[in-house]
Amino acid sequence: MNKDLKTGEFRPVYLLAGSDTLRMEGVIEKMRQVALGEAGSAFNYHVLHGDQVGVDRVIQQALALPMMGACQLIWVKNADACLSTRDKQAAMEEYLAKPVKETILVLTCPKVDKRLKWVKNCVAAGYFFDFSPPEGAALVQWAQRMAAREGLELGRQEAETLCDLVGNDLLGLKNEINKLALLADREGGRLSSAELNRIIMDQAELQGFDITNDLMPGRTDKVLKTWFRLAEWGKSPYEIAPLLHARIRKGALLAACRDQGLSDQETARLTGSSPWGFRFLEPMIRGLGSRGIRDAMETSLDCDRRLKSSPLGPDVVLEKTIMELCRRRRG
Repeated sequence: MNKDLKTGEFRPVYLLAGSDTLRMEGVIEKMRQVALGEAGSAFNYHVLHGDQVGVDRVIQQALALPMMGACQLIWVKNADACLSTRDKQAAMEEYLAKPVKETILVLTCPKVDKRLKWVKNCVAAGYFFDFSPPEGAALVQWAQRMAAREGLELGRQEAETLCDLVGNDLLGLKNEINKLALLADREGGRLSSAELNRIIMDQAELQGFDITNDLMPGRTDKVLKTWFRLAEWGKSPYEIAPLLHARIRKGALLAACRDQGLSDQETARLTGSSPWGFRFLEPMIRGLGSRGIRDAMETSLDCDRRLKSSPLGPDVVLEKTIMELCRRRRG
């Protein structure tokens, strides 16, 4: 893959499978730049979604000639969704047997069944690339390389701590590294090992705000995912429920003060809060709105009561609360 990007000599088909979407998207973007450039992208870069189009539409585009250029690049996201039956797979197998040389067809999937014939054909032809995220020592090394690109000197111990907290979510890791790099820049470009460790652990505490960042109708999966991650870090419903209520209450107070025409600085002085922390409440306030945040106050308070008296397990109580908080409301 790296050789292809360096030489600009691309294969007619690429099957990229795995959950490392950050690296996957970076490769496709580099491919677009090298193969098409900005001018060519306007006419010859096509993004299709396998869960929205059929394989016939994909092949139709692949067979088309590029417009005012030497080649076209087609990116099919969730390609496995349009290859769910044997007939559809057979159509793809036929194309793979004789791909169009002017087309670069990129198929991406979270995972593929390597027992399927079309996948086997991709593997045999050298079209298959595994984009599973790195783990263990490889993940730590990835974090250090990413930090170096941002001009941040991240020692092995600090990188291991960061990876332990975030896991192998590369996009999440990249975001945390970007934050650290910005903080280092403010401090003159360098942070000591002790300072880095302190900031990393402080950032871990701020991750709790993630559970309110996505607190809005229709985002149940996001909030539940955050709760599951916090649970993996050893947090219990008895810790998260009061935290959830406290942050909803702060958001409600901030929203009410804004409705009264107070600036964030005035609100900070009146409440003894830091205006810097208000930025973490902003997504929740926007997502829920004034009425929604008032309803959320009651729901989160009720969660605290139910944790003390409900026959249901504490995890179930918290998860039901999250679903209620993110429920789409009518009117």
